[in-house]
Amino acid sequence: MPEANASPARGSDHETADGAETLSADALDLDALRMRGDVDGLLVLARAYRSGSVPGGRDMQRCLDAYRAAAELGSADAEYAVALFSMSGGIVAQDLKEGTTRLRVAAERGSVPAKVYLGNLYELGIHYKADPEKADVWYRNAARGALVEAEPGSEEHTRALAALGCVRYLLALVESGAVSGDDEARLLQRARAHGYGLRMRDESATDRPTFLDSLEKADGRAVASASTSTTESGDAAARRERQRRATTPDTKAARAAATEAARPRNEAPAKDSGPSRAAIGLGAFGYALLFAVAGLGAAYASTLGARELALHGRPLPGLGERTDAVFPIVLGLVGVLPTWLVYRLGTVIKALVVAAFLGGIGWVAWGTGQAELHGLRPVQALAFGLAGFLAALLVLGLTGGTKRQPRQGQRPRRQRS
Repeated sequence: MPEANASPARGSDHETADGAETLSADALDLDALRMRGDVDGLLVLARAYRSGSVPGGRDMQRCLDAYRAAAELGSADAEYAVALFSMSGGIVAQDLKEGTTRLRVAAERGSVPAKVYLGNLYELGIHYKADPEKADVWYRNAARGALVEAEPGSEEHTRALAALGCVRYLLALVESGAVSGDDEARLLQRARAHGYGLRMRDESATDRPTFLDSLEKADGRAVASASTSTTESGDAAARRERQRRATTPDTKAARAAATEAARPRNEAPAKDSGPSRAAIGLGAFGYALLFAVAGLGAAYASTLGARELALHGRPLPGLGERTDAVFPIVLGLVGVLPTWLVYRLGTVIKALVVAAFLGGIGWVAWGTGQAELHGLRPVQALAFGLAGFLAALLVLGLTGGTKRQPRQGQRPRRQRS
């Protein structure tokens, strides 16, 4: 039993309280700890309930309550621990949706195990659709969070990620024969604690994820060495796992992804699985032209109708007899506003600025008498503005201003960590 402390840990989330005498009555008051925002005290209390070093012995429900309270105060470790309860089930009903939501919160707060867990879920297609690219995003985030300095693609990098529990790199090591025996069993256990075990619920009890071990990982403790019998059962589990991997289609896909990840970067094919940025930009501009044509038609028809009403002495709602204002208003509503459906809001705003600038040029040019392209000054200014608006949309759309963007085969978008 570790040496007892006189009070809850204050400087580190990794210290424990394994003796009942280490926790005072005040340290056992969960509500008081929550009220004063004592995250360290709540983490110590949660571990004490888990280890049974409190009066009354182990109480996993109270353990969960303490972790939840610490998570509400912003603890990444506590948020990850609460996620494990939902992912594994038992104390609460298994809820993968709730668990993955909390995993993302923990990952955003900086929890490396949560990032590894999310990467494994995407790698193996658990809860989410299998997506090696998104898995790679989380694996790289986990590597940065764990300060892995080895070059990606190197054996050192693969071993470091496998040691964190990343399934892709574990499979790469196993397939290459770089690990075996005790090391393989240890890495398999590490991966099971980070989501790999969810694929083994139909296997024997020795293949089930060790929930308490997962909580140990959340607290940052080192995993204790296994006994001889445990090692033997781990070896048997490893043999069964190799047989399962040989016949499971989606695991074959995971091995293929691992092989691609281990390939040198200059040999990795960079395939673009979708249309190019230029094609998307031209498609969006086609929609913009359709909106503009529809807007011009609707504006012209509305202006004729407004003039007809004015001739019969019926004022327009909100405009009175100002029939000249109908055309630009309808053009804006039908021809300009809908472009936001295919272009980013910032792109539309920039195009409107360009339209205002060119519209002003048309207005001034008409006044000089040297560039009077139409008999009516407002019509010339409106034509210049519309031309500038469409031209700006074309240029900005070709440079990435559309809402839809092409998928990059080997360079997925970076997610927040």
